[in-house]
Amino acid sequence: MRVAVYNQMFGLNGKSLFGNVIGHWAVHYQENPLKVSSRQDLGATVDTIVSSDADIVGINEILEGQEEELKRLLSDKSYNCFFGMGHRTKYSNLCVQNAIASRMKGERFYCSEFPVEKGIGGGGGFVSSFNDDLNLTAVNVHMAHSKRDRLYESQMEYLHDYLGPIINSGDPIILMGDFNKSYDELKEEFRNFELASFCLKSCSTTPVLKWFVNKDVDHIFVRGFEVDGCGVIEGRSDHRLVWGDLG
Repeated sequence: MRVAVYNQMFGLNGKSLFGNVIGHWAVHYQENPLKVSSRQDLGATVDTIVSSDADIVGINEILEGQEEELKRLLSDKSYNCFFGMGHRTKYSNLCVQNAIASRMKGERFYCSEFPVEKGIGGGGGFVSSFNDDLNLTAVNVHMAHSKRDRLYESQMEYLHDYLGPIINSGDPIILMGDFNKSYDELKEEFRNFELASFCLKSCSTTPVLKWFVNKDVDHIFVRGFEVDGCGVIEGRSDHRLVWGDLG
């Protein structure tokens, strides 16, 4: 089984410094959603996902209004897609979301009230799936900015409360997402898991910015699997897609 996690940067162009800056301005600091949609390319997001050949994918930074197109494009590639809710943008009041896309049979999906705060860095959502055949729980989470200490702690507490009973049951778990922290900063939180993404650096891919920020922030943690390999794929986002093979 191959799993992947990809922060798609709202389908915007992270391969250009101007595209990155103006794109994030369009999302977070103005009210007209057309200023985002005119710059987005969700087809490029799906192309990157398809190129990974992943069976389960966590997708982060999906802006309200992108759901139907993204769901249709993924369905054309045999993925079912389900969305979780994150924070709302300060000026346009649009919801930042995340998703799990799966091409496995028998997936059941779930989301709930994940603690978030309005505004940039307020947490991009929580979504989970369950596969009856494997008794497998998969979770995709987009954590708040690491400097929002109180919020980050409440989100981590939420994760532990959600995962605790599953850990105690002994059933397999895949926990993936954009954690906005490196593995070294997180490893004490997830001592019961194996890291399937091996500290691969995922952000940033944007010219100039990558000289100052080059970190592992997108992770895949697993229980109940052997890790057979991992890698990254660069798409249009300022984050690389990170994948891991599980046996």
